Amino acid sequence: MKILIISGFLGAGKTTFIKEMVKRCKGEFAILENEYSSLDIDSAKLTDNSDKSKINIWEMTEGCICCSTKGDFATSVLTIANALDPEYLVVEPSGVGMLGNVIDNIKQIEYERIGLLAPITIVDGYNFSSRFDEFKDLYINQIKFAKTIVVSKMENTDLSEKSDIETFLKGINDKADILVQHYKDMPDCWWQQLFLKDYDGNIIQSVKKSEDFFENSDSAEDFETLSIENMGMLSPEKLIIILEMMLRGEFGDIVRAKGFLQAGGQNLQFDLAGTKYSVLFLENEVSSKSVFIGKNILRQRIRKYFFENSEYVKIRSYSK
Repeated sequence: MKILIISGFLGAGKTTFIKEMVKRCKGEFAILENEYSSLDIDSAKLTDNSDKSKINIWEMTEGCICCSTKGDFATSVLTIANALDPEYLVVEPSGVGMLGNVIDNIKQIEYERIGLLAPITIVDGYNFSSRFDEFKDLYINQIKFAKTIVVSKMENTDLSEKSDIETFLKGINDKADILVQHYKDMPDCWWQQLFLKDYDGNIIQSVKKSEDFFENSDSAEDFETLSIENMGMLSPEKLIIILEMMLRGEFGDIVRAKGFLQAGGQNLQFDLAGTKYSVLFLENEVSSKSVFIGKNILRQRIRKYFFENSEYVKIRSYSK
């Protein structure tokens, strides 16, 4: 799982940027948000008119992931990695969060399955000059630790204004890539490179071919595989309903599925092949794990149903 932090001051446009990113990219995302208040606003905005089949959203509303809830943040990241194991976890810190601290917290839990991508900071070019002096330390931290700086809300300004803010930002961080052109005008290759460079600047060898990262890929002949662990259901009957749905194509073109799980206190083994499936009740306790093979697999939809009774962190799943 690769982690992409998208930082920025309050109102900079982080959520709007993420919406565009999800729309433009084919990669599978989970999104960990840190709301400054207890009201869940950004997740509703994020899923409005976006491709909900490939997004999972966690909200952390009781504290800041960069400071007071370090333990909860680390636990949430590890839970997402172990329970869903998405290709990419997008972390959207609060607008008043120090990017450097968020990076430090993720660095503490990095290992071979979790890697940090080059962080992005969104800068509100329209309000930057009026807010910088008041929140100087915060702005400098978010700019200094970014590897890519995207200037938003300047599509209607002239070239001299864009040049001025670019020069100012380079004075704080001359190593970052700075984009003053509106990101919606950028080609697919620009969006792709955001996921191909780690925090230290090394090029990542993606699990998928780069041309598979975007929609309209022609390389769909190979079967996909989805493996999940630690899932659970409320009842054995629910598993049967889900397997029937799978046969009807409601989770993609699944040609093979098998695994073990606990449902309603029962230990079950299931097997699906072609147009038939079976469910067996087992006496011994099982370790919940399963595999799904097919094409155009709706991964998040499968996870939503198979994690119905999971003990993991509360998740809001948005699926087709």
